Amino acid sequence: MSANSLDKLALSVVAALSRAVAEGMRASPPALDRELVEARLESGIPALQGEPLMGGAGDAGSALLDGARRVARALAPVGEPVAGAAAAVAGALGDRRAGVDLDALAADALAGDWESARAVATRLDVDEDALVTVLDYAVRAPLRAAAAAIGPTLERLAPARGQCPACGAPPILAELRGKDRIRVLRCARCDTSWPFARVACPACGERDHRKLTALHADGEDAFRRADCCESCRTYVKAIATLDPLSPEALLEKDLETVGLDWIAVDRGYHR
Repeated sequence: MSANSLDKLALSVVAALSRAVAEGMRASPPALDRELVEARLESGIPALQGEPLMGGAGDAGSALLDGARRVARALAPVGEPVAGAAAAVAGALGDRRAGVDLDALAADALAGDWESARAVATRLDVDEDALVTVLDYAVRAPLRAAAAAIGPTLERLAPARGQCPACGAPPILAELRGKDRIRVLRCARCDTSWPFARVACPACGERDHRKLTALHADGEDAFRRADCCESCRTYVKAIATLDPLSPEALLEKDLETVGLDWIAVDRGYHR
């Protein structure tokens, strides 16, 4: 398969996954304990950590299965092998004979804890990456709905931290917004955005400019680059934009800048 064909396939997958999340957000937003949300933020804990965003015991697993099936349906037009892998995951999750605790799996998926998912993949005899992807996008709708519902609270109370203040995920990239290039970190899971210092590592908090470098093509430093930290060897891509990117555009931009990933990884950095 040519590089151009792979690019088209990747964009088709992104579009399909984005449709699945949008469809899932048509449901009623999850009820939140606002006092606990504020208490978590004031303690430096992600606001949504531990919230039953997919219903209580007995409901979460059912909601997760519905979400997995929704993702599989959205990916069906993409064709093989993507569609087949997603369908296999949804089918295996729905087979009660497998004895998988879907409630526990839903909690792990909301938290972004994929170790249990990989163990389940072996048990279900499905592709690990396919299972993680299906579960990830199955829970993104309630995560985004919940994060949107507490948006004003996040703006008021969220600490300046490198991880998403709503769900705790690492940023997919940073936007350098407007003429002043204000650095805003973006979460791909719950679509939260939050400002962060220009000279600081989101992963470890390093602020010594001598340990913070940027990788970029000639002349592109102000537009697209990989901000790297020598202390923890992580990097985050930074993209100049006038307006906030939509959730789908965020994923597309991540794909478009894969060249920065190759450069950073080749130099020994990781996301």
